[in-house]
Amino acid sequence: MGWQIFLHSIRQVTGNLPAALRISGALFLVQLVVSTALGVSLGGDQAALEARMQAGNFPFLGFILVIVVAMLTGIWIAVAWHRYVLKLEQPSSFIPAFHGDRMLSYFGNSLLLGVIAIPVALVTSLIAGLIYSGLLGGGMPGPVAGIVLSIIILLPVVVVVYRLSVILPGAALGEKVRLGDAWRRTAGSSGAIILLAVVSILAAIVIDLPLFVLGSVPLLAFAWGAATAWLKMMVGISILTTLYGHFVEGRALV
Repeated sequence: MGWQIFLHSIRQVTGNLPAALRISGALFLVQLVVSTALGVSLGGDQAALEARMQAGNFPFLGFILVIVVAMLTGIWIAVAWHRYVLKLEQPSSFIPAFHGDRMLSYFGNSLLLGVIAIPVALVTSLIAGLIYSGLLGGGMPGPVAGIVLSIIILLPVVVVVYRLSVILPGAALGEKVRLGDAWRRTAGSSGAIILLAVVSILAAIVIDLPLFVLGSVPLLAFAWGAATAWLKMMVGISILTTLYGHFVEGRALV
């Protein structure tokens, strides 16, 4: 079922591509323009950002502004997409309706999930660090060991977040779903959600691999990075939509 959820989420985007672009295109472009103008990309070259920090010219104010813009537009897109898929709320223009109360609720629930995810990530990071040393000591190539490390750290976090994430589309729709309710509704589906988490993580890694080749051509790298960032965002939101539709509303995975 985990694979079905993933494929269903991709079809949700590709099968409704005009609506997906109408809902997210302009707001995502705002993210892109702001981050590019300020020279800060949240998903960009982290080594370059660290080098700027060590050199003492890291744009802290710009970084904060990029985060605020990304959060605002990201939640705006997510709420609009959940409501489009689950309530058939059609976008009337290239800027989706601004549901301020729903967005605020979505933000609060996202923070709650973050508070839960952080301790899980800290524990898995400690465990992964020990395993990583052993992998390198055993002769495993660094890049391969890095991918294994990422999966070890992210998998438990993603599984926990996925099981509880039905509270987010609920917030977008104005339907209160408590954490306990979310955990109970996804009970018995741990295997499927683990598979979904593995597929999601691997897909995100694989889709970024061309950047290693395109790095020597900045314009192509930028275009690929922007396109894949949009796709990852929309499929990620669609996964949450599918989880809510299936586990809360009882919709079939067709």
